[in-house]
Amino acid sequence: MSKFRRSLLFFILFCLALAAGATYDLRMSYLDEEAATQLRVANASYLVGEWIKGSMQSTDYVLRDIVSHVPLTELRYPHPNPVQQARVSAFIDAKRQTLPDAVGVGLSDEHCIITHTNAKVGVDASQREWCRLTRAEPQRETFVSHMYLSKTGRPSVTQVRRFPRTSSGLHGLAGIAVDLEFFSKWLDRVPIGQHGAIAIADTWLSLLARNPVAPEQLGKTVNHPLLKAFIASNESYTTFHSRSLLDGTNRLYGVRKVENLPFIIVFGEADADWMAGWRQRAYAEMLALLLIWGMALLILREYWVLLRQQDELSQMANTDSLTGVANRRYFIAMAEMELKRAQRQNARLSILMLDIDHFKQINDTHGHAVGDRAILAFATTCKNVLRSIDLLGRFGGDEFVILLPNTGPEGAMLVAERLRQEIETNAISNDKGTKLSMTSSIGVTIVGPDATDIDAALAKADIALYRAKQTGRNRIEFAD
Repeated sequence: MSKFRRSLLFFILFCLALAAGATYDLRMSYLDEEAATQLRVANASYLVGEWIKGSMQSTDYVLRDIVSHVPLTELRYPHPNPVQQARVSAFIDAKRQTLPDAVGVGLSDEHCIITHTNAKVGVDASQREWCRLTRAEPQRETFVSHMYLSKTGRPSVTQVRRFPRTSSGLHGLAGIAVDLEFFSKWLDRVPIGQHGAIAIADTWLSLLARNPVAPEQLGKTVNHPLLKAFIASNESYTTFHSRSLLDGTNRLYGVRKVENLPFIIVFGEADADWMAGWRQRAYAEMLALLLIWGMALLILREYWVLLRQQDELSQMANTDSLTGVANRRYFIAMAEMELKRAQRQNARLSILMLDIDHFKQINDTHGHAVGDRAILAFATTCKNVLRSIDLLGRFGGDEFVILLPNTGPEGAMLVAERLRQEIETNAISNDKGTKLSMTSSIGVTIVGPDATDIDAALAKADIALYRAKQTGRNRIEFAD
């Protein structure tokens, strides 16, 4: 693998490692922020639920006081003694006024006919939830209703308590009604953030209170499938992400049932609020990641520039500047390495020494530029004939040398003959456009696995080349 590929792979792995680290850190910080938010909504919903339970207990204390002081004989309609009826009504209304959120108070007989109240007596409340369920469950001493519309059209909730029993059955009820303002006051005490929301609903999903205030929605039914599933379950608390059906805001919700009461607390912190700090952290980490990536890219580019410069220097040191083939020093170094490999493998290699016939005449007649053109064409022809594993070098002037790995006499002769023919058939043009043909003399030697010195083989090839030139040129001679 080249240094360029290794450095690119390292750069990619480095960037991926940074991205993975940033992703892990952001994931962990997100989970931490989410857990902290879940704790806040759980605590807030618990606090509001306890406030409501405490208020309902206070109401029940008043109801206990009423049923302990009013005899069952008073629960008659019409009452035979209007003065006495008014006195009892005044008594229970005075008790109601001790509760700042109570709007109505009343007593009913065994048929749920209102006998005493701060409003209108004689009303048949037998179809009210608090009457039906208290009748149906003889063991129930007290009951809190779901939201309903009072005779005046105001959404209300009623809490009732049985009169003490002298025998089985329902003998009478005392009840206190509160309107939705009772629930709204608790929500104002809970910090909800800029886009948060908190609400109280009954288990029929009638909205009793909400902050921020939505007066037109109070008393309406909120048909949210997750809330329905939670109410139907045995769980007392749950949390989930959801988009609000009322304002379309995405929030993390905590939903809690109020113990022994038909109410649920829904508290949601908006994603825009609780994720604001995390998003700032994410933006900062992404910016830092991009900056580091950019710096790493700049370093990689500078490293590649250095590698190219090193390659260029190495190329200049190891190759001939005119032809681009190996120079004498680099050729000898590579040939020595190839000889050692051949010795290990018990193989043979061949060396060809060749030059351009009458090259001095080309230089003297047509100039050095044409001579350089001839050398370049000669080297190009050689490269086109040779294999990729063969090594071509220029020893100086018009003299070239070729190393053929794993090649014996027959193979060397075939390559040498093909080189001679290709050089003979290729021509160059002088500055006037006249075609000039070239020929080459070639000396060949075979290097066996027992050879120990590449210089000796080069010397033999050079002698063979000299003999080829002496015997007529454009021919091939073997050293042995």
